Amino acid sequence: MAQSITLKANIRKAVGKSAVKKLRANGRIPAILYGKKSNLPLEIPATELRDLFHGKRVEKVLLNLEIIDTEEKKSTLAFLQEIQLHPITDKLVHLDLHELSSDEKLHAEIDLVFIGEPQALKSGTANLDISLRRLKISCFPKDLPNTIPVSIEQLKTGESLHVADIPLPPGVECLNPKNQVVLSLVATKGEEEMEAPTGETAEPEVIKEKKPKTEESKGE
Repeated sequence: MAQSITLKANIRKAVGKSAVKKLRANGRIPAILYGKKSNLPLEIPATELRDLFHGKRVEKVLLNLEIIDTEEKKSTLAFLQEIQLHPITDKLVHLDLHELSSDEKLHAEIDLVFIGEPQALKSGTANLDISLRRLKISCFPKDLPNTIPVSIEQLKTGESLHVADIPLPPGVECLNPKNQVVLSLVATKGEEEMEAPTGETAEPEVIKEKKPKTEESKGE
């Protein structure tokens, strides 16, 4: 199951480009919490978000939001739906959060972790062609996995692994097509040439022996 992190946020009253720019300059990140009935603009201290980000990679976590207002303090469960990064500096500029309830399923993309190494890959006679690295899933918050492990040690040259072959954690439903290829173990070029030569075998030339001339043929 994915870990849970507590974030402290404030109701955001500043709107407009200049106000949001000033907000970021003061070390606070603007965010929106999308709820069932209404959406709530928030601001979150950048220091609160350190455990969520590792470079451009975002940890799959459930967020226990503590929303502080001048009148009351509200706690709610949320999921990080989308992040926006600055196109040049890659700094975080905005967060989209989705409010959850314990009895509501969420949709997420979870990283696949490939475990083991096929023998053909070890010997260098095949290469691994990976087509899918993340799986789209649906589950209740309590069942959200951090990653999905996939064993590939027994894969043979020429074989492919499909979505239907991936064992899912309890309570997790996959939304990808079952016949979608995840990865294939492809023979290296040298191995392919040895197994299936491309040149056609030349047909042997048949040389017929000339018959000696008979007396009858001499007279003709």
